[in-house]
Amino acid sequence: MAPGYRVMVRVLDEMHSGWDLDVRPPPEGPASGAARQAGGHGLIRYAFSEDERGPYLEFYSFHRIWGDLHARIYESGEVEHLAVLETVMAVTGDPVEDAQRREQQDQRNRLLMDELEAAGLLSGGPVPGSFVMNAAIVTGIVDAGRPRPPRGAS
Repeated sequence: MAPGYRVMVRVLDEMHSGWDLDVRPPPEGPASGAARQAGGHGLIRYAFSEDERGPYLEFYSFHRIWGDLHARIYESGEVEHLAVLETVMAVTGDPVEDAQRREQQDQRNRLLMDELEAAGLLSGGPVPGSFVMNAAIVTGIVDAGRPRPPRGAS
């Protein structure tokens, strides 16, 4: 394993203390994959890649209690924190302003979903159902405010 990869994996482990992750970078392991929290419900999707700054490990960490974490870890150990799915929005009480805020949040979330897909963090492995459902709601694909049909109605 290249020294830079060792640093990336060590920093990922430190950021997820107690998860007991098993991430093996190329060539020993895949260029992308998933790692589960030992004895818990957390899941990390990761991908090794490279940009103008050099090789990096990008990950999106899902945890239903602690929340999500998204970052790139470079060979130097530097961590660049990136956007996570926004699932909460403060309302003002002004319906027009709240609608604008909701649309802006939906746009940011749609952009994030495109970026995660392009990075390989949503394909080729498990993604928690709760993330899929939250993503559908907060990107505007599903209208959570729409009334439910009455029971027994199809």
